[in-house]
Amino acid sequence: MRQVRVLLIDDDEDDYILTKEVFDQTSASYELSWVNSYEKGIYAILKKQFDVYLVDYRLGKGTGIDLLNEAINSGCEEPIIILTGKGDLVIDEQAMNIGAADYLVKDEIDSSSLDRSIRYSIKEASATKALKDSERKYRAIFEQAKDPILVSDSSGRIYDINSAGLKFLDYERSVILQLNTSAIFNNTEEGERFRELMESNGSLSGFECELISSKSEVYCCSLSSFIQTDMVNVKEVYHTIIHDLSHRKNLEERSVSLGKMSISEHIAKGLGEEIRDPLSTINLALDELAADPVIICNETIQSYLEIIKSNCDRVNQLMQNFISSTETKTLNLQRHNILTVIEEAISDVEDLIVGHNIKLTRQFHQSEQKVLLDKPKIKNALVSVIKNAAEAMQSYPKIIHITCTADKGMYEIAIEDNGMGVDPKNKEKIFEPFFTTKKRASGLGLTHAQRVLTTHNGSIKLKQLAQGSLFLIRIPIYHEGTLWF
Repeated sequence: MRQVRVLLIDDDEDDYILTKEVFDQTSASYELSWVNSYEKGIYAILKKQFDVYLVDYRLGKGTGIDLLNEAINSGCEEPIIILTGKGDLVIDEQAMNIGAADYLVKDEIDSSSLDRSIRYSIKEASATKALKDSERKYRAIFEQAKDPILVSDSSGRIYDINSAGLKFLDYERSVILQLNTSAIFNNTEEGERFRELMESNGSLSGFECELISSKSEVYCCSLSSFIQTDMVNVKEVYHTIIHDLSHRKNLEERSVSLGKMSISEHIAKGLGEEIRDPLSTINLALDELAADPVIICNETIQSYLEIIKSNCDRVNQLMQNFISSTETKTLNLQRHNILTVIEEAISDVEDLIVGHNIKLTRQFHQSEQKVLLDKPKIKNALVSVIKNAAEAMQSYPKIIHITCTADKGMYEIAIEDNGMGVDPKNKEKIFEPFFTTKKRASGLGLTHAQRVLTTHNGSIKLKQLAQGSLFLIRIPIYHEGTLWF
């Protein structure tokens, strides 16, 4: 069995001699060494030359407490036992609070108490080291994990979060640790349901919900969580792994949208053919009637014919707009500065903005980076959304605020108004052809905008605000070498 290497740090040689005599009386195998100064003692500790250290409280210019404090702060993992005199209970308590393995009263030391203290201290230090090693490994895995991981309890208190979680939710660590998990659940009911299931089942897998970042970005997520006892806080906590489903959901939504677009295109073309033939027949008949001498002399009939002709033309134009809004046309993709495209779209609706006494403000992320897009189509889509915002406002002050930022490979254009907003029951209908709540509107503007953005691999979504609406437009930033699908 290997000898236990013990170092006595004491500036009194007589104490060393007495301590050595006690060691000689023990049955265990110890190898005692001695240094007589603070400096030599801390040097030996930092070099990790011994298994256990006996440190006298009085060390000349320093104290055993000072040496203990320096050793602990320097990462010493070997046990340090403080030697004190009688009545030094305050010092003993201070030493234990700092991290001493044990303390012994010099005048009461015997071979049995010394042997027991050393064996106990080494065993405890070994267990603590194993625990710290395990914690370091866990911490390394925790911090290096690509998925966000959150540690919280049943009340919603947040104890910890890894780097991926901070990046995902866009928080500083000091800030999020002051929050409750209710702040990151987009829907309160989902947060409550999560806690209820955790308390009843003890674990969860694939719990789908919406989480919200510090910038109010909403992400569709799947949570996998289990309960573990936190030995530091002596409390059961939830370890929750967050899987971001937003990309998958976006692909699903895009697939559904493309399916709807294909159906709409097919219906529109079929309906156009069905309407075009009767309209042509009506227009031909109107031309024949208009050329009849009897009709020519009758102003009343002429006015009726003009009304019929005008409305036929209107139906024809409406049908053409419908077909155009549902057609998938080849994109003429070129690189353009997105800010220039936005400014041109704003310029195109300037008369409408001024005519409605609307205050339009902008906050753009300045960038020279160009985006691959079909400029006329994207500009028309932006014009449709801005027009929709302008026409939604009825009471003063009328404000439209447009922001543009680059984030996670996407350009985000947010068009916000303080109008009447969208009735929740109509939220799913606003992109459908011909749906409108406005008078004298075709209901095709947002349909066309959605089609254009979908064919650009982008998206447009409506966000309900306390007052008004916000349309969030996302367009991918394509770099050189990126494939277009």
